[in-house]
Amino acid sequence: MKISNAYNPYSVNDTGTVRKKPTNVKEYSNYLAGKFGCLTPSKNVAVSVTGGLLRKAMSDEKTGEWLERELSKAPDYIKAAQRSCIAHGGTLKSVSIEFGEEYSTMTTVGVFGDEGGTDPEIDKWLEKIKERREEQKEADKKIEQKKKEQMLEEKTYKMEFRGKDIEDLTDQFAMKLSGQMSLISGGSFDVRG
Repeated sequence: MKISNAYNPYSVNDTGTVRKKPTNVKEYSNYLAGKFGCLTPSKNVAVSVTGGLLRKAMSDEKTGEWLERELSKAPDYIKAAQRSCIAHGGTLKSVSIEFGEEYSTMTTVGVFGDEGGTDPEIDKWLEKIKERREEQKEADKKIEQKKKEQMLEEKTYKMEFRGKDIEDLTDQFAMKLSGQMSLISGGSFDVRG
């Protein structure tokens, strides 16, 4: 899974404004919670990050990138634990993942001996995370489209010509466009009749 717009000191939000680097652990925690739905706990699922790791990720770009990569994979880890439980004839009833400064832990509680299957609460949580990922993808697409439109607008030129006949207008156009092309890309425009 690709993480778009990985943590960096500055990022552009939906409105096109620049957001500065979080200055404290609470701001950074809120930033991560907004970006990664897995940090929203449910009845049977919890994903958390220790304060020490948050502080380290704020000050070290590589740690911040690692943390975001792992948070994006957390739902996949839970889905894998769920499949493993089912494969052994059980049901995953509870799961928690804690990302810490020195290590990460994953605690799972499974019930074995029943018919095996999935826990509805975990399924609901995974579905919410999936929906949030889709919403994030849509938001990213909109931002990308907006950037493309802005670039296109920047490359739009308006030219007006007045002349006595079509040949005069064509000559003026060729001269103007030739000058524009050489400024833009070092190329030229050639009108052959």
